[in-house]
Amino acid sequence: MVQPDPFEPRFARRASGLLRDFNLAGVISASDVHVARQFGRLTGEDDEAVLLAVALAVRGPRLGHVHVDLQRIRETAAVDTEEPVDLDTLAWPEPNGWVAAVAASPLVAAEEAPEVVRPLRLTGAWLYLDRYWAEEVQVARALQAMAAREAAGIDPRLLEDGLDRVFPDQSDHDQRRAAAAAVRRPFAVVAGGPGTGKTTTVA
Repeated sequence: MVQPDPFEPRFARRASGLLRDFNLAGVISASDVHVARQFGRLTGEDDEAVLLAVALAVRGPRLGHVHVDLQRIRETAAVDTEEPVDLDTLAWPEPNGWVAAVAASPLVAAEEAPEVVRPLRLTGAWLYLDRYWAEEVQVARALQAMAAREAAGIDPRLLEDGLDRVFPDQSDHDQRRAAAAAVRRPFAVVAGGPGTGKTTTVA
């Protein structure tokens, strides 16, 4: 591997082992490495594979993901570099052993123990920063509670009259059903591919 420019800001100069290799390849950034190493120092965690998992979990939210899937990250990882990188040449940990090592780390709490507060949370093979796991659980509970309630005060006849007025064409059957569901429930999701009328239905 080509030695990096020591003044290049995307490289963590003091990184070693897996953190260094994955940083040089562009899979994780210097900031991901620094956070993982600091967590390791604070807890005495020195397993390279665990610290790599931590760095990948730190990286996730920056790329729009709330967790890293340790079983699939090898297939889905991207790099922060314009140079082509063969990610198969990296020493990816074996997924099952990796998940087991992460689960045993003092940095990580299990999903089944919500009362335990640690920097990271493992659910199955998904590793979260604990804050994002807690927020995801909170949102899921709120959505489930909303979805379980029926909307109050709906006049069925008035609703049907309104639907007849807004959707007079029989070809709008799916849009009509979606609009009716949205009125009857405090929470509804309108889904469909491009051009299927989602925006029109919502309007």
